[in-house]
Amino acid sequence: MWNYVWAVRRLHRILAEKEHDIVHAHYGLSGIAACFQRQCPVVVSFCGDDLFGTSDGKGGFTVKGRFTVWTSQIVAHIANAVIVKSDKMVKRLSSASARAKAVVIPNGVDFVVFQPMDKLEARKKLGLEPFKKYVLFAGSPEAPVKRFDLAESAVALLRESFPDIELLALHHKPQAQVPLYMNACDVVILTSDSEGSPNVVKEAMACNAPVVAVDAGDAWQSIEGAEQCYKAERDPGDLAAKLKKVLEIGKRSDGRSHVGHLELSAVAQRVIAVYESVLSKKRRGENSSGRREKRTA
Repeated sequence: MWNYVWAVRRLHRILAEKEHDIVHAHYGLSGIAACFQRQCPVVVSFCGDDLFGTSDGKGGFTVKGRFTVWTSQIVAHIANAVIVKSDKMVKRLSSASARAKAVVIPNGVDFVVFQPMDKLEARKKLGLEPFKKYVLFAGSPEAPVKRFDLAESAVALLRESFPDIELLALHHKPQAQVPLYMNACDVVILTSDSEGSPNVVKEAMACNAPVVAVDAGDAWQSIEGAEQCYKAERDPGDLAAKLKKVLEIGKRSDGRSHVGHLELSAVAQRVIAVYESVLSKKRRGENSSGRREKRTA
């Protein structure tokens, strides 16, 4: 937490050394540091648990998570512009002014890094067995909010039909291997209690990997209409049924054609449009609430 305090001093020093047009903070707590200066307008991107809270694994939220949500709501009200990852995040904003200035821009996908490749070749590079059934859990099993227990229970139910099935957790793996795992596995599973806009779903789709996802963030919106991608309830039985469909059909998805609008340069242009809107309002002398600022000689 002290890093955020020191960030306030560092930011003031940076802004004093060189003129800047905008401060763009990513994550609610970073927005606190950004809002401790009034030299530049502030854009804040919220990522997920800064508005939804952090699960404690017992049906509630951690103390830190509740504090983060509280401060994020204040930051959203003060900031000149707000970027969120999904429509659900807009609804989590408590202030009408924050909702009015919120723009939904999911994270972009690097289509050069995340692209389809031969499944057997990917397995060979990772040292995986060529004909085994692999389900990829792209998250940390140690994070309660990711619900690794649900994924484990669902895969356990499938062992009668697929004795050689294995659940792989994409955790503590080199970043460069992430696309390999998405191409090597038969299906990617998402079981989180909450998400902002899960990148793993869109990156898997860019690799044409089948996806089975619960309703977290914009996961269902992302997979809508894609072949070999299924919506599932937070229930081991339903998750297992959807996984079984994918494994029995045995085809890859056509997900890449459904996420073309999230290519990095396209998303960057949408962020630039937010910057231009903020600077335009600044030139007109409006504050973050849309009211004209009082000027003194």
